Amino acid sequence: MSTKEALKQIFEKLTGTTKWQLDFFIEIFNLTYSIQGRFNFQNLTRYSNLNESTFRRNFQKFFDWLDFNYQLMQLTSLDFQGEVIAAFDCSYIPKSGSKTFGIDRFWSGCMNRVVKGLELSLVCLIDVSTKKAWALDGMQTPSGLSKKEKDEKKTRIDFYLSQLYKCLDKLLAVNYFVADGYYAKSKVFEHITAMDKHLITKLRPDANLRHLYKGKRKKGRGRPKQFAGKVKFDSLLKWTFEGVLQANVEVYSIVVNSPRFSRNLKVVMLYNTKTHKHVLLACTDLNLDAFTIIEYYQLRFKIEFLFRDAKQFTGLTHCQARSKEKINFHFNLSLAAVNMANFQMEINPTIMSMNSFKRIAYNTRFVKHLFKQLSPKAKFNINSQSIQNAIQFGKMWTVRA
Repeated sequence: MSTKEALKQIFEKLTGTTKWQLDFFIEIFNLTYSIQGRFNFQNLTRYSNLNESTFRRNFQKFFDWLDFNYQLMQLTSLDFQGEVIAAFDCSYIPKSGSKTFGIDRFWSGCMNRVVKGLELSLVCLIDVSTKKAWALDGMQTPSGLSKKEKDEKKTRIDFYLSQLYKCLDKLLAVNYFVADGYYAKSKVFEHITAMDKHLITKLRPDANLRHLYKGKRKKGRGRPKQFAGKVKFDSLLKWTFEGVLQANVEVYSIVVNSPRFSRNLKVVMLYNTKTHKHVLLACTDLNLDAFTIIEYYQLRFKIEFLFRDAKQFTGLTHCQARSKEKINFHFNLSLAAVNMANFQMEINPTIMSMNSFKRIAYNTRFVKHLFKQLSPKAKFNINSQSIQNAIQFGKMWTVRA
């Protein structure tokens, strides 16, 4: 199935779309993979018959990217009846300009500090069996939101949670949300449990936790004893040994209470016997297996590959527009293009990487353009061996054993 055929199937299921809009999306997706240089309005016109104002006008229009990505996932091997988890995270996008919507100071993991620019919040689905991530919805974080969790004004955490609620009808089959330690906050625990979902996240190594009291209850008046002292991480006597994850890493688990989050949690400790350091993972599902918690949290990192591919291959950081609508369209187009490329590579396993996929797309566009210039009557079979050799020039080939 080509990109054009996939887009036709998706648009048949979307509401409020037109034939002209379908033609524009076929063109813009092919351009995303086949242009050289930066992905901006000026450069798009160099490789297309459409003019710059056409791109600007269409980027300004609203499009339901959430439903688009969801329909695209229906075409893939993603089995919503199987093990599928949701992950959410943010990525810093470098951008300047005092008139640009959303300019603020955000955390950059690469620079390891707060930097002026934009931020993209992403919700993705991860297939546990194939370990493949698919972007579901991207939203730009507005500027001026409070960073303090308990602020009376709208905070960034409130904005991230509103995005989850927006995606909730597409996440009915998902039971587990995974996020890094930044999202280990009371509001996040409260809202996700209110959705009847479970959260898996990372805790501070010195987290304040209390043992649950399991002794005999005293008779008489008064509230029954609930807790049996603070958890001390230098002693593992009360922890359950689950096994060895890898060399020098032992796994322990325990169900404890968190005063900060006002709830019981299943905490998994990854203890390094060589360095004597530990990592704490927490899950609101008290019955989930410790190694499953570890596996789900490790899969969270798959969202970083979506950010990486979008930045390196589909121009996520190239947007030169300033309005909220155009930036939102650009961000979601970049992520949807990664989804579509992964879908195409899933169908054709001989294409090993995004780099090879883009190389083939560029060569195909160039060959077609070349034959058009030769003669209006020129005809060629794109599937012939000689043409395919030209199209696959520079492609990374699989290594045979």
